[in-house]
Amino acid sequence: MISLYPYQQRVKSLIQEGKSVVLQAPTGAGKTRAALAPYIESYFSDEPDRLPRKCIYSVPMRVLANQFNEEFSGLAQSYDRRFRPQQELRVKIQTGEHPDDPQLLGNLIFATIDQSLSSALAVPYSLSSRRANLNAGAFFSSYLIFDEFHLFPAGDGGNASGALVTTLQLLAELRGLIPFVLMTATFSTAMLDDLAQRLGAEVVTVPKHEYLTIASGEGKQARRRYYHIVEESVSAGAVLQAHKAGDVTRSIVVCNQVARAQKLYDELRDHAESKDTEIRLLHSRFTPEHRKQKEEEIRREFGKEARNRTIDSLILVATQVVEVGLDITCDRLHTEIAPANAVFQRAGRCARYPGEVGHVHIYQVPTRDSRGEEKLDHLPYPSALCKASWQSLSGRADQELDFENEQAIIDEVHEETDRNLLAAMDLQRGLIWQSIFNAMEAHERSHRQDLIRSIDSVTVLAAHSPEKLGNPFSAQGFSLFRGSVYGIWRNLDEMVDGLELGEYEDRPWTMQFPSSSQNDIEDATKEERYVWHPIYDPNLISGTKVVVINSAFCAYDVELGFRIQVPGEQTGWVSNQGKDFRGNSFGEYSYRLESYSEHIDRMVDVYERQFKDEYTYVQRKLTALWSLPVDGLDQAIRLAIACHDLGKLDRRWQRWVRLYQEKIGAPICGRSYMGVHTDYDPRNRTHQEAQRETDRQEARPNHAGESAVAAAKIVANHIGRQQKSLALAVLTAIARHHSTGTERYGEYDLHRESGTALAQALQAAQLPAPEQPLLKSCGRGNRLDRYLITPGHFKSLLLYLYVVRILRLCDGLSQERA
Repeated sequence: MISLYPYQQRVKSLIQEGKSVVLQAPTGAGKTRAALAPYIESYFSDEPDRLPRKCIYSVPMRVLANQFNEEFSGLAQSYDRRFRPQQELRVKIQTGEHPDDPQLLGNLIFATIDQSLSSALAVPYSLSSRRANLNAGAFFSSYLIFDEFHLFPAGDGGNASGALVTTLQLLAELRGLIPFVLMTATFSTAMLDDLAQRLGAEVVTVPKHEYLTIASGEGKQARRRYYHIVEESVSAGAVLQAHKAGDVTRSIVVCNQVARAQKLYDELRDHAESKDTEIRLLHSRFTPEHRKQKEEEIRREFGKEARNRTIDSLILVATQVVEVGLDITCDRLHTEIAPANAVFQRAGRCARYPGEVGHVHIYQVPTRDSRGEEKLDHLPYPSALCKASWQSLSGRADQELDFENEQAIIDEVHEETDRNLLAAMDLQRGLIWQSIFNAMEAHERSHRQDLIRSIDSVTVLAAHSPEKLGNPFSAQGFSLFRGSVYGIWRNLDEMVDGLELGEYEDRPWTMQFPSSSQNDIEDATKEERYVWHPIYDPNLISGTKVVVINSAFCAYDVELGFRIQVPGEQTGWVSNQGKDFRGNSFGEYSYRLESYSEHIDRMVDVYERQFKDEYTYVQRKLTALWSLPVDGLDQAIRLAIACHDLGKLDRRWQRWVRLYQEKIGAPICGRSYMGVHTDYDPRNRTHQEAQRETDRQEARPNHAGESAVAAAKIVANHIGRQQKSLALAVLTAIARHHSTGTERYGEYDLHRESGTALAQALQAAQLPAPEQPLLKSCGRGNRLDRYLITPGHFKSLLLYLYVVRILRLCDGLSQERA
């Protein structure tokens, strides 16, 4: 069993009872362990219907991934694995700059809230538009953890928007269906009480006596933290003066903006007083390799075990990356003013462990020119909250503050804002849900701005030619605030204006954005292509998640990280190429000839081996809460698998298959063979030419919408009239298993052997023979409206998203088995 504090044990008990939790605990008290312990223990020790098999751990910003891996390793190895001693728990990271799991296939996934919430809303940042319906089913069937929830983007000025509001709306609808934990050290009292009531969750806090036990460790003095106010902006001289005082060996400086952190780092390195002190810089604009190296050094040099340190005197300059997921400590922490909850989050990295005494120095931010007027540059934070935090903290200058004192300041600064936000959210609920449905049903990416982050992030790539990047949506880049990308565009424009170009030398391109394009969305053998658009107007940046910058202006090194510079010796840095999606697969896409029944058999095998357990928990809850049959979701998925390619049994499609196989010298023998995939290798010129020649002789018809129409009576009969929403979910999934926007079906005429092929497919899916006949032909096409889920109905939408995820994944992965 995992060793837990009493409050952690209470969280574990509640989650394993199927309840949800709103958790408030001080920084350094072990919130991550409290939230993960029930999941990891259940994963190895319980049957899959006791807790979801997948856990998505969402944080407000990019985190130090290795810290979470270490936390997991300690938990996973600390108890007896009763049911699954050999089963692996796959831990993945999914962020804009570290896209390791774009399809959310891992078991324990650490992701930014932007990534996880965009997947939930079916407008995923990690996938192209035609694959937008793939990830939502994973989110809505997982155990969900939201860390440092107070830092999630939220609206202001009476506007209820952003990730915080959207998360609350979704969780309210999911009440009782899947367990979740909302946690932070710095909820306002108003927010804490309100969330518990509206979400049906249990509040868990840490009593003072337990907090003192945690803070004092094994008989040591409780940790102590003193707060100081500095009217000037942070400077190298002030940091070094404090660092040289007393027995200080470790200092951390936190800047609100990367550019200011880079500038301060340079100033500290060049300062005369820094010769006996080493300086390190950490922000979001380092490559994963260098980031990992820096993380390892920082955890060692600022970690709990002083005996592991190898540097006598060290100063770390960082940005918000140190606020979450970083278990480190220091003697002096210097921070620019930010909202009080963020200040205390940063302060949790000072005197973090029992017996330590630390000092937190809070500085005013510098000014910036705003339309001819000098104003304090609080970005990326709201000025009003920063000013209120400054006033509240100034009244407690040079005082020791414990958790209760910090909570009092949180209430002073944030309670009114929190109350206003919750009230606005209730008033604007109809508009919020209209946006949610527009995102989830129509996959309108423009709603990300309102529903996730109004100043959201953009992945910035670098290339001499954009076409060399491969898939830009999976290429490794740097995730920057959109406002920062606007600034980079302006800087690049000014740099180009200052270049001395020859008389016949063209003006170099500076920034471009991609869109995906594929001629035939139902042909998985055809590579998804990307069209690149120059950004001559900065307003174009507002509609994209990815931009590429001309490498001539991009510099990078392990000391300062990524930055924009005038072309010279240091520029020319290039991003690593991204992998391509093809069809329902990721990466290479060779195919082998297979019949309809063979294809279904392989898909069922993938489903049972890889995905069935993922829905076992939510299936039990759907039965209890929504009156679905005990095996209703499982049967729906099997039906979707068995019927999803019926349109390929069209006579024209079957003629195409036979013509193609003849041209590559592998003809099909037997008139009853119903082929759905051919032998195809994209690197084989014979196959490529055969495909082109066959296309000229026989056009392949679309098949997804047609499959839904052909299967409609069979699906309705099997599911039953009492479960119309589930039947429509199956048909919608079939219609949209290649593209999210399928709205019509065309004429079709199925082969005379199609009935036999379907019977074999149903048998492979372990389903009974159909009582209703297959609709073998349709003389004219039409809209699919009567076959699709009802718009604006959340439960129907959820059922569809559950089914379509498994259908698309099994469709793609089945060929890997072949």
